[in-house]
Amino acid sequence: MASKVKKPKLPNHAKCHVRTGDKVVLLTGPKAVRGKTGTIIKLFPRAQRAIVEGECAQYETKHVKPNPQAGVEGGRIRRLRPVHISNLALVDPTTNKPTRVRHERSEAGVVRVAKKSGHRFAASSAPGSAG
Repeated sequence: MASKVKKPKLPNHAKCHVRTGDKVVLLTGPKAVRGKTGTIIKLFPRAQRAIVEGECAQYETKHVKPNPQAGVEGGRIRRLRPVHISNLALVDPTTNKPTRVRHERSEAGVVRVAKKSGHRFAASSAPGSAG
């Protein structure tokens, strides 16, 4: 029987302080990668996760059985795994340090601005990303 409790639905335009192509610092995780930088290559806003490549890349290992008919060779495959966006901080290009951002509206759209240095990041093209 179906549950009578309704789960709240997330909006289609979930808010994210980072975007694809941003340079970020990993705040938490294994000591080997904590504090290292990387670039976001894919963003999943509804899941609040991002795939990051670079020094701070997180990997998962998948064991694959060989399948000669499909031409698949067996072994262990390493692939990038998503990281929660709360564990990522945007890098301020003026100071090269992690920063928090605020959102400002301008003629060009919504612009992210670094809290400490005031650096203005590129204008937003996504609707509803104003904070």
